[in-house]
Amino acid sequence: MAKEKNSDSYDRIIKYTGLFGGVQGIVVLINIVRTKLVSMLLGPTGFGISESFNRTLNLVKSTTDLGVPFSAVKSVSECRGNSSPELVSESVLITRTWAFLTAVAGMLMCIVLAPVFSYWAFEGDHGYTISFLMLSPMAAFSAINGGETAILKGVGMLRQLAKSQLITVVATLCISVPLFWKFGLQGIAPSLVLVSFASMAVTCRYSFGAYPYRIRPFSKETLTKGFGMIKLGIFFTVTSFFGAGAFSIIANYLMKYGNAEVTGIYSAGYLLISYLGLFVFSAMESDYFPRLSAVNHDNGKVNDLVNSQAEVAILLMAPMIVGFIVFLGLIVNLLLTTRFCDAIPMARLAVMGLAFKAMTQPLSYVSLAKGDSKTFMLQEVLYDIVFVVSVVVSFKLGGITMTGAALTFAAVADLVIVYCITHSRYGIAFSKKAIRVFFLQIPIIVATWAVSSYLDGVWYWGTGIVLLAISSLFSFYYLRKQTSFIRSVSDKVTKRLGL
Repeated sequence: MAKEKNSDSYDRIIKYTGLFGGVQGIVVLINIVRTKLVSMLLGPTGFGISESFNRTLNLVKSTTDLGVPFSAVKSVSECRGNSSPELVSESVLITRTWAFLTAVAGMLMCIVLAPVFSYWAFEGDHGYTISFLMLSPMAAFSAINGGETAILKGVGMLRQLAKSQLITVVATLCISVPLFWKFGLQGIAPSLVLVSFASMAVTCRYSFGAYPYRIRPFSKETLTKGFGMIKLGIFFTVTSFFGAGAFSIIANYLMKYGNAEVTGIYSAGYLLISYLGLFVFSAMESDYFPRLSAVNHDNGKVNDLVNSQAEVAILLMAPMIVGFIVFLGLIVNLLLTTRFCDAIPMARLAVMGLAFKAMTQPLSYVSLAKGDSKTFMLQEVLYDIVFVVSVVVSFKLGGITMTGAALTFAAVADLVIVYCITHSRYGIAFSKKAIRVFFLQIPIIVATWAVSSYLDGVWYWGTGIVLLAISSLFSFYYLRKQTSFIRSVSDKVTKRLGL
């Protein structure tokens, strides 16, 4: 019975990792197409204006939303875990009420500070004040959308969430490109507002169908019940600022002691690795975190969930890392240009850190699921410090290539830090099975990096593809043994081939 229940857990992880990983793949592909079209229609100037608008509005959103899009997931999923429809409805009401208030606050901030934003974002130019006034509804739409997305995650409406993400990215392409083609630079602000509204409307279509829209912005009782959610959200927001600050320090340092080209190469390498991570990690926030929040008071169930998620994450991520290292040259030529070839050695070193992150991520959500915001903040701040120091030191010692090693070192340090804190505070530990899977894949990944560094030509491709096959077969063998879904698909394919 326990084995069957464990198999169901693996099947669910595989199912939703595949669902959200596939969605992220389509989203990335459409965004690449959109970026190319926008750059062609608007040129560097229009692209820069659009990015400045987006950066400023994102700052407003992260300042005024009080972390509701994240903390509400825990609140709603906890009530769902108690199997109480009344509690879930009340949690949805609290989430929507606070999301509405943060939406109003964000829009008012944009209206009042429009001249300041114009001056700050465009280096002393007040000429974009009207544009920021036009963009003020975007802050409200984003806040409402964040609250409704949290509700979909919390109540487990993950298929609807995946559909809304796909529809939104297609709508973004269909709205922005015609506006840019027709109105040029004048179409940027209307495009951003309409895209934001479309995103909110699509999400609301699914969430309103399950829970009709109700808010109580003037109810003291409703507001008071949301204070716990807001407290966790504020800590999450502050932590995000620390993370953004760490990235800013690195960017400024590379610009000062390197140049714009060095900064661009680092950013390109980091972006490629981030895209790869999305395929596995995107499902954790949408599926794993709500499930973890629902059982956060039972450390036995938490421990089982952490280990199941870690095992599947490393088994899926390892072959992807090996393939990424082997085919990175082709990937850079396809997605970027040959001018970014210097990012290849750096990215090959850095991508190995994703294997450690695959083990860290399931652990790092435990403190959030338990509402222990201070512990989560401690973990993240310690990582940010290690991240900044290691990148700065490595750049001094070995230039841009060694920053890749720094990213992997920071990932290793993060695993050690999070594991020690989580184990000592909650008694959560990796199982022997999770450790065994991890240490069987790591040598294959390291060997692939060595092959990419010291071999070329036929030997490079032959050895690299063999290592990719070994990693993939090991993951397939293990997942087939653990999941009925993989066994079912495998048996059907085998039968079709007559094997």
